[in-house]
Amino acid sequence: MFEIEKGLEPDITLVCKLDKEGKIRFINKYYTDVTGFTEKDLIGEDNQIIQHPKMPKTILDIAWEAIKNNKDILLVSKNITKNGEYFWTVAQIFSRIREGKPTAIYVRRKYLPSNIKAEFEKLYEVLNGIENSGGGIEIARKYLSGWLEEKGVSFQDYIIDSFGGMSNLKKYMTTEVSDKELFETDPSDMDINDILKFVKKKKKRRFW
Repeated sequence: MFEIEKGLEPDITLVCKLDKEGKIRFINKYYTDVTGFTEKDLIGEDNQIIQHPKMPKTILDIAWEAIKNNKDILLVSKNITKNGEYFWTVAQIFSRIREGKPTAIYVRRKYLPSNIKAEFEKLYEVLNGIENSGGGIEIARKYLSGWLEEKGVSFQDYIIDSFGGMSNLKKYMTTEVSDKELFETDPSDMDINDILKFVKKKKKRRFW
C-alpha cells in the first residue's frame, strides 16, 4: 500500500480551503483528479485524509504551530491517493482571520520537482524512523534542530533555498493560481452577485 508513486504534471495546482480545525471546506477539481477522492469523500473530512502514514509528525507539528499563530508557512509533504499511490507536493499554507468569521486556512499545492524531493525523502525517512523507534517527536525535533543548525537555516529557509530563492518559488507557486484567486476559492464567503461574476469569469479557465 502506498508504494507506487503517482506522477504529477508541473502545471497542476491543487487548492483547498480548511476551517480552523483542519476540516476541508472547499477543493478545486484537480484535488479530485489527482487524489481519486470525490468531493463527497473529502468535504467535511480532516485534511489528514490525504496524508501519507509515513509523513513525520515533527514536520506536521511545525506547520500547525505556525497556523495557530496566524503565520503563513511552506510545507513539503508526502500525500496519498484513494487507490493506494503516493505523491509529493510543496504547499503554501496561509492562515487568515477575518473579522466576525472563524479562521480560514488556504492551501496551494504543486508538484515537488524530483531533484528537490530526494533531499526531503532522506530527511523525512530519518525523522519518521526516530519517531517510530522509541525516540518520539521530542527527539526527532531535536534531531531536526541540529540538522538545520548545521546548515545554518530555518526549515522554511531550507525549502526556499531548495527552489533557488523566494522569487523562484513564488513564481512557481503562482503560475496557475494567483494569491488573489486562491483567497477567492470559496464562494460561501461571497454574496450571490459576487458568485455569479466569479463563476462567469472562471468558466473558461482550467482552475474551475
